[in-house]
This record gives sequence, C-alpha cells and structure tokens, in this order.
Amino acid sequence: MAIVVAGGGAIGLMVAGQLAHAGQPVALLARPRAVEQLRQQPLRIQAGKHSLPVALPHIAPSPAELPPAFHAPDLAIVCVKGYDTEALIPALHDLSPRQVLSLQNGVGNEEQLAAQFGAERVLAGVVTSSVQQTAPDQLTITRRGGIGIADLRLTDELPRAAAWAMQLRTPHSDVTYYPDYRAMKWSKLLLNMLANATPAILDLPLERVYRRADLVALEQRAFLEAVQVMTRSGFAPVNLPGYPVTRLVWAMQSLPMPVLRPLLRRVVGGGRGGKQPSLHQDLLRGRTRTEGDYLYGAVVAAAPPVQSSVPVNTILWQTLRDIASGVQDWSQYRQQPHRLLEAIAHCATTGAASPA
Repeated sequence: MAIVVAGGGAIGLMVAGQLAHAGQPVALLARPRAVEQLRQQPLRIQAGKHSLPVALPHIAPSPAELPPAFHAPDLAIVCVKGYDTEALIPALHDLSPRQVLSLQNGVGNEEQLAAQFGAERVLAGVVTSSVQQTAPDQLTITRRGGIGIADLRLTDELPRAAAWAMQLRTPHSDVTYYPDYRAMKWSKLLLNMLANATPAILDLPLERVYRRADLVALEQRAFLEAVQVMTRSGFAPVNLPGYPVTRLVWAMQSLPMPVLRPLLRRVVGGGRGGKQPSLHQDLLRGRTRTEGDYLYGAVVAAAPPVQSSVPVNTILWQTLRDIASGVQDWSQYRQQPHRLLEAIAHCATTGAASPA
C-alpha cells in the first residue's frame, strides 16, 4: 500500500506527519521551497503537552521525483486550497492514484476531481482539527478534532470510504465514516462560514464582531440561509468529529440573541483555537483568490435550483471576491460595519448587490 499527500500547508503536513508517525507508507508532494526546508530538518507536531518528531523521508515537488513505490499509489490525499485544485490536476494525472481523497474546505472540490477521475475513484473528506504552521518544520494543533470521509458514489457492498476510514485511523487522529458525503461536506461548510467572511471584509478581530448584536445577526442569517439550502436539497446537518453541528443548528434556529451571542463567542473562539480566520489572513496577505467561492459562493450556486433566497451569502461572497481581486477597494468596508449591513439590506430588498 502507498499513500501520497498533495499539499505542504498546515493540513497536508499534519495528515502526512500523523500517518508517517503511525508507520503508514506515505509520501508528500509540496512546493520546491517547502521540500527543501523539510529535507533539512524533520517535522515536529505539537499537540498540547505532547511533541511528535516526525521524519518524512519521501518528499518531492513532483510525482516523477517520488520513489517508484509511490507511483500509482493506492490513495492520493488532496490538501491544497480549493482555488489550487485545477493547477494540481495535471500532477494527479501523472501520479495516477487508484483513489483520490479531498480534505479541502468548502463544496465543489470533489465534483471537480470527479470530472477528471470519475466519481467512483473520488472520496470526500473533512478535517475538523485546528492547526497552525508556526515555522516550516513546526505545526501546532490548537484544537483536536478528526477526519470525516465519505464515498461520492457507492459501487461495492463495503463502501470504500469505510475501509479507508479504518486504514487511516491513527492514535493521534480519529477518522469517521459518513454515508452521505453532501451532509458531511455541508455540515463542515456551516462551521467554516462562522466568523470568517465578516471579520475579513470588515478587517475586525472576532471579539469586536461578536460584541455587536447586528453583526451576530448577520452571521446567523448567513448560517440559516445555508441550512435552508441543505434542507431543500434533501439532506440534513450531521455531527462532525469534535463538533455537535446539529446542536449548533438548533441553537441558531431557536435561541434568543442575548443567549446566542455569548454561546457563539465560545464556539467560534474555541473552535479556531486562537487562529485568525483564514479569509482574513488571505486578504491581509494580498491574495487575489480565496476559498470564499467554495463556502458562500457554493451556497449562492446551490440556492436557485431549490428556490432559496440567500442575500447575506450573496453579498458576503461578492464583496469578498471583489476585495481580493482588486475590483473593490477594501477601505470601503474596513472598520465600517454599516456599509456591509446596508449592502445586505439592499440585496434583500431588491435582489441585487448595491454599488459600493
């Protein structure tokens, strides 16, 4: 058996490191600079009081440079950002894995991979651990979660995802099988939506966002729009490793704001483990693309077929995309919550985005 992890970011390193530490035959595909750094010094994964030194002997920038044992591997695990999936596909074709597992955030990556490799070869996955890369060779797991895995298409009596869930389980990572990949992926989308686009667009820390009832109400509306799309599409939220998503949905639907707001502060702060939201990091680093297309954009794309109105997700997605691409000047929204709230109110009333 052979496993190749594609992507040398925090998630890819964590997955490859945990598998290697458990004695699994694993190789890592990463950018040349990351390969050079990891060859010079071993990876170290910090989880609470425990520090795991991990040797990754098989690291390369391309499939051709991997040892022959990792050519045509049993499994390729994709850990790149959603907007990098298209660029990775040629390397995956060169690698020629028997199956491909996506551990990417958002909705739509698996379908993109299935279009290239066939749905029967693609597995969907989620990661609920919160991890930070503090140095090229240093990872810190700030909140332990786990991995969820599901089949895109069932072809055998024993689901392949269930078999891989058992194979990928390690002492440091629990892996759970899910029978419905859409319910699993959309439940993770709900978690990723919270305190992500709003603080990024407004350039505000989480504490300031969740101090304001009107911004918490905005977050609640975006979340419930996504839940409505899920329900009308025929699947329901499910609990994920370390996260009782169904309870969170109930809280969003049922609790009054004075009770909901402090609860969300605890959920969001604890879930991120002190990390800055990923979309906020992307804008601060000047990146022209974000994973917003696979989160809020996915909700917007799925809404028309089920006749759902999603004005909050529409504005969050469009505004985030326009700021990242340079179409919209970020200064129009930084530290100005009223501008974002006005744009959402206009969209809810007219069905169209308002000019900034």
